[in-house]
Amino acid sequence: MRGWLARRWRKPGGQSMRQRARRTVRDQDLVERRPGQRPALRDVVRPLPRRRRHPMRQTPRLLPRRDGGFTLVEIMVGLVISLLLLLAASSMFIAQQRTNATQGDISEIHENARAISQLIQREARQAGYSDFIFANNAFPGDLSISATNDDGVNLSDSLTLSYFGASQPGADPFATPSTPAAAAPDGTVIDCTGKEVNANVLTTEVFSVVQAPDGTPWLQCAVNGVSTPLFPNVESMQLLMGEDTNGDKTVDRYVRPGVANMSQVRALRISFVLRGKSTTNVAPTAAAINHFGPGYAGGDVAPAGDAGSIFNQPADGRLRKHYAFYVAIRNRLN
Repeated sequence: MRGWLARRWRKPGGQSMRQRARRTVRDQDLVERRPGQRPALRDVVRPLPRRRRHPMRQTPRLLPRRDGGFTLVEIMVGLVISLLLLLAASSMFIAQQRTNATQGDISEIHENARAISQLIQREARQAGYSDFIFANNAFPGDLSISATNDDGVNLSDSLTLSYFGASQPGADPFATPSTPAAAAPDGTVIDCTGKEVNANVLTTEVFSVVQAPDGTPWLQCAVNGVSTPLFPNVESMQLLMGEDTNGDKTVDRYVRPGVANMSQVRALRISFVLRGKSTTNVAPTAAAINHFGPGYAGGDVAPAGDAGSIFNQPADGRLRKHYAFYVAIRNRLN
C-alpha cells in the first residue's frame, strides 16, 4: 500500500508529493514542533497535483518564420498557365463568333432565297394577264415576257414581265387611269413592290442584279422604269427559257435568252447565287458553281454564248448558296 501511494504521489522529477510537502513545511517553519516530532497531517500544505497535458495537445514549439513571397520560377510558371488559359478562352470565343456568323448567314440566305422564289413565281404567273378588254388594252407585239442574256463571266441575265391588273366590278371599259371614272384595282394583282395594279394600266417589271456603291450586289425590280432594290447579296441570276417548238403548248427544250422564240416560251428556269455578309467562313474556298448542271454545261465549262452559266466564286471567306427553280407561264399554257 505504501509503495502504491509513493507511486501515486510521485512526480516526474523523482520526488514524491509527501516529501516535497514536508520539505516545504520545514523550510518555511510554518508549524512549531518538538524535536523528532513529525508534523501533523493537517499541518502539511499539500500542493495540488499538476495536470498532465495530453501529448497531442501540447503547444508546439514556435519555429522561426521565413519571409513570405514567390520566387521568380513560381511567377513565370503562373504567367505561363495564365497565358494558356487566356489563349484557350480566346480561341473558344473566336470559334463561337464564327459559328454564330455562319449560322446567321445561312438563315439570311435561306430567307432571301425563299422570298425571291415566291416573288418571281408570282410575278411570272401574272405575265400576259389582262382583265376584260379595255379600249386601250393591248400587249405590244405580245411581248408579255422577255429576257436578255448578258454573255460575260459572272454577269447576270435580266427578266422582263408585262401584265395588266384586275378591276372592281362595274368598271368602265372606256375609262383611262387619268380620269375619275378609271377602273379601280381590286387588289388581286400586285407588282413586285407590293402595289395594286389598275386593270387599265400596262405594268412592266424588269428583274436584274446591280451593284450598290459599297459593292454589295442587289436584286432589283424596276416597275415602269422606277427601280427598287429588293434583296441584298444576290451575286448572280441566270435564265433558261422553256420553249414550245411544235405548238402543242408544252415545253420541248430549255435554251438561253436570245435563242428561243419568246412568243412560244411556256416556262422559265431561274437560278440564283446568294452570299452571306460575313467574311469569316470556316473554310473559304474558290470553286465554280454550275447554274444548270452538267446537262447544260458539261464539265463545268460554259456553252458558247452563255458564259454566265458558270459562276466562279472567289475565296473571300463568304458563305454562298445556289438555288434554282422552275415557273410556268400560266397565261400561255391554254
